Amino acid sequence: MMIYDDEKKITVSAVYRLLIASFLTSTAFAIFFNTYPTAHIIDSIIPSIDAIVLLIVLIYYHYNPHTDINKIIVFYIIFFILTFSPSAIYYVFMAWNSEWRFVDEYPPITGLMMAIIMLGIIMLPKRYKRYIVLMWASTALPIICYLLNHPEELQTPRGYELIGTFGPASLLLYTVFPYQKSIRRHINKVTGDLRRYELEAGRDYLTDIYNRRGLDLWLGQLNHDDKVAVLLIDVDHFKQINDRHGHSIGDRVLVEVASRLRTIYFEKHTIARWGGEEFAVVLVNPKTNTLPFIGSMFQHALGTLPYKSVGKITVSVGVSSIAHHDNFLDLINQADKALYTAKDNGRDQAVMYNRIHPQLAD
Repeated sequence: MMIYDDEKKITVSAVYRLLIASFLTSTAFAIFFNTYPTAHIIDSIIPSIDAIVLLIVLIYYHYNPHTDINKIIVFYIIFFILTFSPSAIYYVFMAWNSEWRFVDEYPPITGLMMAIIMLGIIMLPKRYKRYIVLMWASTALPIICYLLNHPEELQTPRGYELIGTFGPASLLLYTVFPYQKSIRRHINKVTGDLRRYELEAGRDYLTDIYNRRGLDLWLGQLNHDDKVAVLLIDVDHFKQINDRHGHSIGDRVLVEVASRLRTIYFEKHTIARWGGEEFAVVLVNPKTNTLPFIGSMFQHALGTLPYKSVGKITVSVGVSSIAHHDNFLDLINQADKALYTAKDNGRDQAVMYNRIHPQLAD
């Protein structure tokens, strides 16, 4: 589990839906124009190619969900331009250099194009606004220029529809941007609040280090191929400390143990309060031959200097083997068994799980 960026999740979902909608639309147009072909073969070729390309992208994205979403967005924008712009330029060029009229031959795809632009304005992040303008301009400007230079076609029902759709109606779409900004500002605020609450819920209230939930979130942020080892550390005879000095002093001891844990190991790792007087240390990509030394280092560092109000204490340490972080619970069980062995052997020592189960030694 990890702390997700809600805005990114919304963007990923929006782009995925745009790809699906575009694929279904392209497929429908391909079926229609291949069933009822026009005099222009481009009407059949472009939607067929679009449908195939979008299907490939959807399959790839489905099996590679960690693909950079920005690359998918850039691809979609380029794809949109290559879908609508060549068609508009083709019909404008042919109408300008032949006897047939543009308004009679241009396919009825303006509504589809405006719908996709509207979805892009609403769903895509604001930083892509200039690309949305480019999407509109690459198709609309050739058509507007043609109609303005051919008033006899402009002054037809289809001409009025095209100039209205690509002109004033397009400008109305950009009134959505202020609302989009307000919505995203609200999303960012809610996301920030949720992240803060989630972080607070993942901290131990006494020692201000991770609790089990926080440790689970931290593990979810590791790289896919990271391996870990786990140390479970138990304060020896902690019940006697509580009974002799009181629970408030016992709490101070736990706080000081947590504080010392922060200063012992400096490679990539984290610490957490596992429960009661037990602490977990998770080492990321440690070397197998260093684990015994690391376990002993924690044991000696925590037990060397006296603690305020109670004097010297000792700790027992159980050290797991190394495995992929997905096997964290198995490693916890290993460290727990090693910890109990350390206690049974008299406490104040570090025990490797691989020493009591040598068949698992690397």
